[in-house]
Amino acid sequence: MNELHRKTGGTGTRVIKLAFSLIFYSGNWLWCRLRELAGTELPGTCVVLYYHAVPSQYRSRFANQMNVLMRCARPVKSDNRQPLESGVHHVAVVFHDAFVSVCDNALPELARHNIPSTLFAPSGYLGRRQGWITDKEHPDYGEIVVDAERLKSFNRDLVSVGSHTITHADLSILTEKDALDELERSKIDLEAVLGRPVQLFAFPYGRCNESLANLAKQAGYQRVFTIKPQLAFSEPDEFVSGSCSVSPTDWNLEFRLKLLGAYHWMPPIYRFRHRTGLLLKSWASRTKQNGLEVNAPSPDETKAAGKTELEGSPGPQVRP
Repeated sequence: MNELHRKTGGTGTRVIKLAFSLIFYSGNWLWCRLRELAGTELPGTCVVLYYHAVPSQYRSRFANQMNVLMRCARPVKSDNRQPLESGVHHVAVVFHDAFVSVCDNALPELARHNIPSTLFAPSGYLGRRQGWITDKEHPDYGEIVVDAERLKSFNRDLVSVGSHTITHADLSILTEKDALDELERSKIDLEAVLGRPVQLFAFPYGRCNESLANLAKQAGYQRVFTIKPQLAFSEPDEFVSGSCSVSPTDWNLEFRLKLLGAYHWMPPIYRFRHRTGLLLKSWASRTKQNGLEVNAPSPDETKAAGKTELEGSPGPQVRP
């Protein structure tokens, strides 16, 4: 198994996702062409692609991906507030964790194409080796987070900086007070380093729900990012935006489909699976309590299943 794809599962999982995405994209492409023939103006679309590390041995692959990106989409900034141009596909590029390998290998390639990007930095780890991955076999175990001096030296027209909490914390397991503290203090810390407002935030592990999104808004962020691979910026004032995981080791077709938004069939499937799981647990619990009597889930339980959904990966040792 490719080391940078440990986070997404084995080759079989990737092939299945790719196959469904290809079918989804083909059907959507045909539907769009039929709408054009009918004289319908197609709306602009956008995806946010997020990377983690870009090691030196994969720089050429990353460069090739940016060549594909420039042919297939129009780059935009992750804080874009302008309506998307009709009929045009857009893309924003972001990096979780702000690793030095990204600064060394990815940012120069982006600058060559004039592609803007955002680094989401955990403020408590600036200039230090990451501390949230404890598995020494993990490919990112030895990665270093960029230091404060280098962070503030980047061309602000091409590189923006967002928060990734102080300690790369899974906010979903913290108290509301502690979660708000991570959100607020990381923002303050980065603003002190940069000398300008920090308005973007990416949830570590993608762990986000409505309560956490509201806390992020309370902390003063203008936009936050999850790891749900859905189309982004459909509304100029969108607060919670999805993003799609990419890697320099993605297969060529795999990367192209992610770039084109073909993986946004996945969130509805995950929601259905989550809600079905909750309802089955409730059903099993009620059945056990009532002996052999079977009770279908109530409407209130069905409604609650949608409210308790928590996005993201299952825990801090398995980073998306």
